[in-house]
Amino acid sequence: MLSLPASYAADYKEGVSYTSLEKPVASAPAVVEFFSFYCGPCYMFTSTYNVSKSVSEGLPVGTKLVKYHVSLMGKLGNELTEAWSVAMVLGIEDKIETRLFERLQRENAINGIDDIKKLFAEAGVNESVYDNIRQSPSVKALVAKQNETVKEMDIRGTPSFYVSGKYKIENSGIADKSIEGYAKEYASVIRFLLDKQP
Repeated sequence: MLSLPASYAADYKEGVSYTSLEKPVASAPAVVEFFSFYCGPCYMFTSTYNVSKSVSEGLPVGTKLVKYHVSLMGKLGNELTEAWSVAMVLGIEDKIETRLFERLQRENAINGIDDIKKLFAEAGVNESVYDNIRQSPSVKALVAKQNETVKEMDIRGTPSFYVSGKYKIENSGIADKSIEGYAKEYASVIRFLLDKQP
């Protein structure tokens, strides 16, 4: 269990560390991160700052971080949401996420669906399996759910974390700017908001 600094909690102020949504979304996951494989800061959150990992480790037992891809960004936004949904259905997000970020942002090597299939093949999912899962009702439902939640929550930027469909974490409101400290404080704000639920 990640130990979260209790001293931070006194500093968590609405309008600084987080903001309350005008229109809460009851159907939203308890903790959801919206990201795009086209988003440089999203890549840093995952690869350098390890925010997602710290948040996951700091959650109460039985609560899981859900990551939704935002289709609105980039020419392959829809295809990447589909790819992320395939990874979620197969339970291989950890094998796919960093690879997709690197291939897209560092190597500029994702230019179409064939490049995505090639990446999945490297992770052990051959093209025919990928195509079959991509057409499955579970993937179609996950794609629709992600797009619907992005719209419902009026997502305007990534990376962004929301708690209980009521609160948005303010990335710039995290006081500790060190790599390790930023991630820990981020996780601590989320835990604080979860614990403050009625």
